[in-house]
Amino acid sequence: MPRLIRFGRLLCVGLSGILSAWANPTPEVAIWEKISVYQSAVAELELDDLPSPENPAAQRERDFCAAVVHLDQQPLSESRLNEVEKRFVALVEAEGNDEIARASRYLLGRIAQVFRATPDALKASGYFRGLAEQPGPGIWGEQARMKLTLLTLYVLPIRTPSERLKLAETYTLAARDPIAVRDMHRLLARAILFYNFPPKSALEHLLQADKIGGLVGTQAASQLVQIGELAWDEGDEELAAHYYERLSKEYPRDPRIFVMQQRLAGEPTPGRGEVVNGR
Repeated sequence: MPRLIRFGRLLCVGLSGILSAWANPTPEVAIWEKISVYQSAVAELELDDLPSPENPAAQRERDFCAAVVHLDQQPLSESRLNEVEKRFVALVEAEGNDEIARASRYLLGRIAQVFRATPDALKASGYFRGLAEQPGPGIWGEQARMKLTLLTLYVLPIRTPSERLKLAETYTLAARDPIAVRDMHRLLARAILFYNFPPKSALEHLLQADKIGGLVGTQAASQLVQIGELAWDEGDEELAAHYYERLSKEYPRDPRIFVMQQRLAGEPTPGRGEVVNGR
């Protein structure tokens, strides 16, 4: 099962609106910092040593923090998940749409999606859809929309691939955060190729993702290669050459550069056709 620490930094970012609003940071700030740097066991000990909260708002954050730390402890049994789920549900029931409630709903969705021994995609999608459709503080609506897109494209019981893509595209149109929009374009491009739809639309989604930017390292280099390859397959040699050149300039040590150079030189001349596999 995935550990919650993978979401530790996300949680810290998501709660920054609460934490930065206080002139005097609460003791919980140090706990979140421990979670974000892979020290959840230490965080649990420090949490136990904290004095009692001074007001209901502080108690609410404490309860959320305790639930997150508890979720990150190993072994992560079904009984532990049941207990954590109860804590998050209580936080939602007490205050349905503040940032802590929204973070709790997101994590309830993640528990159903990936933490349980038997995932429940329908239950997870219910939490994510609720967050995506109801405005509220924090990043949770956009994060939930991305997870809902992924479930829609591959997991939820939808009759045809074309229906999956059509519904997922509506989620992309509703997104507002540029990074979320970028990543959803990338998800759509991958699904188009996975279902063997014409690659031109996948190319268009990747070009939209490239306009937004922000990718670094291997992901960024691979996106340049993929755009160049799809452009070549579509017969747009000028666009392909542009992205091959960008690969050479931005990632000069990438081993794929040689293949790209050979392709542009016609050695060997790659074939083009309607069926494109592997990209």
